Amino acid sequence: MVKLCVLMSVYRGDRLEFTQQAVQSILNQTYKDFDFHIILDGPIGEDVEGYLDSLSSDSRIKLYKRVENKGLAYSLNELLSKTLGKYAYYARMDADDIALPERFSKQVEYMESNPDCDCVGAWAIEIDENNEEYFRKEMPVTQEECYAFFEKRDCMIHPTVMFRNTYLAKAGLYPEDTYFGEDTMMWAKGFAAGCVFHNIPEYLFLFRINRDFFSRRRGWKHAIGIFKLRRRVNKLLHYGSKADFYAVMYMVAKLMPKSILNIIYKKAR
Repeated sequence: MVKLCVLMSVYRGDRLEFTQQAVQSILNQTYKDFDFHIILDGPIGEDVEGYLDSLSSDSRIKLYKRVENKGLAYSLNELLSKTLGKYAYYARMDADDIALPERFSKQVEYMESNPDCDCVGAWAIEIDENNEEYFRKEMPVTQEECYAFFEKRDCMIHPTVMFRNTYLAKAGLYPEDTYFGEDTMMWAKGFAAGCVFHNIPEYLFLFRINRDFFSRRRGWKHAIGIFKLRRRVNKLLHYGSKADFYAVMYMVAKLMPKSILNIIYKKAR
């Protein structure tokens, strides 16, 4: 088997119940040859920190703590910097999602069978705070489909991805100069560097939609941020005026009321 590094950042907004479910879903994977690197991005809840400290007897878990909140991109880069050259593959995980038991087995098998693939994701079932199904999110599968889809919006679900260590040599670390969307720019850098993206057409992940999901994704600041981000992607990948139109539509959607944004989120994907 090939050694895998799992990367997860925890911050003050993460709840104990969800963090426990996320961590246990990783520890219960059918694929066992991995290390689980977890970083505390600044102060977090005492209950969450206590739970993570209690896992110290599991040799697969490597826990790091930082007193200042630096954001997701900074945290992931810190973990990557500690582990570069030590693993064949890196997998992402968020502290409120759930990886289904065969996620790693199927992704490692896929990467071993497709040596040209630099980054592989999966389809996801979106769930609410009660673990009830909200939406089934299918993503493009092939490199060509991913590139075409990326002209409009992200072609990968960030916490589902697994990438080779060579991806980092080609595209570099996560960009830390974005208001948000560090994953979007990570994929843009990958495409620009010639990386190959695939998604496994299976539901291998439960992606949580919290009650403030739409509140955090609307308003002028977010709208302008998404427009600038997509324009940056379009320029880097030479997508053209059609992609700029999509960026404007994306920005307008972020200014809609939450009820409308909810409908758009379900119907326009």
